[in-house]
Amino acid sequence: MLKRILAVILVLMLVAGVLAGCGGGQQATEEPAKEEQQVAEKKDGKYGGIFRKAIGANPPHLDPVHATDTTSAMIIYQIFETLVGLDSEGNLVPLLAESWESEDGKTFTFHLRKGVRFHKTIEGGTPTANGGREVTADDWVWTFNYICDPETKSPRAYFLDMIKGYKDYREGKVDHLPGVRKIDDYTLEIELEYPYTPFISVLAYNAFNVLPKEDVEKWGDEFNFHPVGTGPFKFEEWVQDEKVVLSRNENYWMKDEEGNQLPYLDGIEFRVIVDHTVRWTEFNMGNFDGMQEVDDPYYHEAKEKYGDSFQERPMMGTYYYGMNVELEPWKGNKKLRQAMNYAIDREAMIDLVKNGRATPAKGVLPPGMFAYNPDLKGYSYDPEKAKELLKEAGYPDGINITLQYNTSDGHKRIAEALQQQYKAVGINMDIKNVDWGAHLDSVERSEVPLFRMGWVVDYPDPDNFLYVLLHSDNRGPQGNYTRFSNPKFDELTAKARVETDQEIRKKLYQEAEQIVVEEAPWVFIYHYTTHVLNQPYVKGYKLPSFGEYSAKYTKVWLDK
Repeated sequence: MLKRILAVILVLMLVAGVLAGCGGGQQATEEPAKEEQQVAEKKDGKYGGIFRKAIGANPPHLDPVHATDTTSAMIIYQIFETLVGLDSEGNLVPLLAESWESEDGKTFTFHLRKGVRFHKTIEGGTPTANGGREVTADDWVWTFNYICDPETKSPRAYFLDMIKGYKDYREGKVDHLPGVRKIDDYTLEIELEYPYTPFISVLAYNAFNVLPKEDVEKWGDEFNFHPVGTGPFKFEEWVQDEKVVLSRNENYWMKDEEGNQLPYLDGIEFRVIVDHTVRWTEFNMGNFDGMQEVDDPYYHEAKEKYGDSFQERPMMGTYYYGMNVELEPWKGNKKLRQAMNYAIDREAMIDLVKNGRATPAKGVLPPGMFAYNPDLKGYSYDPEKAKELLKEAGYPDGINITLQYNTSDGHKRIAEALQQQYKAVGINMDIKNVDWGAHLDSVERSEVPLFRMGWVVDYPDPDNFLYVLLHSDNRGPQGNYTRFSNPKFDELTAKARVETDQEIRKKLYQEAEQIVVEEAPWVFIYHYTTHVLNQPYVKGYKLPSFGEYSAKYTKVWLDK
């Protein structure tokens, strides 16, 4: 067996993210200790202020165990923390585990950071002093068992299905997850059923944060509205469809390079403003410090006016229209699905609607991802071929369909542009918008024949795209929203998960992706770029390669 040693030396992370402010909430903010005030004085000008962020949708979940979307993740990253993290370039770095190692690729030992405390946890209904109790290996053992417990119904529990005993635990054959063990208070051991190459990367996913047992058990489903973690910011208030307010964790474990306490900000306020024009107007009036995205008709103006404060870069993600292959008219009709792909001019749409800020998608995997295939045989713009396939599919006189998308000016403009292209070949596509939570819920329940969806990387491996989104085991809310099922594809992606030779893995994934392209459960549209706009006085922000949603604002400060 291939011997691997994964040893990571403790480093201070450079993390940045979306910050929000104070406000009435469940937890009171204490006065800083004297030594903390002295540190603040030494760090003249960096401490203080509420970061006001305009976002385009209300988050469906603040409980990380149940969240599957980027809007929720944007806030979860501020409240909770995982064993390992990712820096702004997508590299693995220590977080609540200072280091880890494995000699065989199956058993991993994690050395936990000491002095990490939960935000004020509930013990007998009374908040504890000093921010809450210390996190130990017992909390990690309980958390992994809680996430994988079938009664918890976590839609991302299966990301951990390689842990020893996962299947037996899910089936009720054992009463705990035997692969997760405490060695001592600050040492955690996780044993896998088989070597799984991207395992450490998976642990950086925002569902696998340490949780306080007492709070989860006290609140039950209501923990979603009373989240408690260890992150740089604490939950204060959530006014539905209006705002989420966070405050500074005055007992946060991380310090900056000079030994000063982090974070710098007093808090973050995420304000939900669905209308893009209103967000842009309010930002220009100085009512917000940051804005989630800037799209047409303000994109060029924002770049010219704000210069370096407008940050942009490619992002590993794919924008697509999903066709539920178990529903009409897509069921058993590959030619119709292929016609949907040949009918659209991706480059023209990107130039028209996205200002060229995207890459036309040939398939599932985005550029920059391991196993990305530049020679993949994708779909060219061929309206005559689309018409031919439409006839062969049984629709010589055309077809009427409805696209459901979540409310967004950007999604609407893309849908309207593609609507015109489809009309030219006889595909009459009506468009229907619903809010994000309702859209995601109906898609997960497999109620929508044609839907807009996007996927941005959770962990940097093709497994996160091909296996998660298209393997038949994951049909439904686990990620395979189109309910695609192909035995050969399943076999290839399952083999790739356990293969340790990267060249073999690459070939397996490329063969599997070609099958998906041929079967066409998606309309492959484009691969993302990510961008963010902050006011010029916002300092210390770095735009992550995973996307703006994954940023932390631990070292962000306001120079005003």
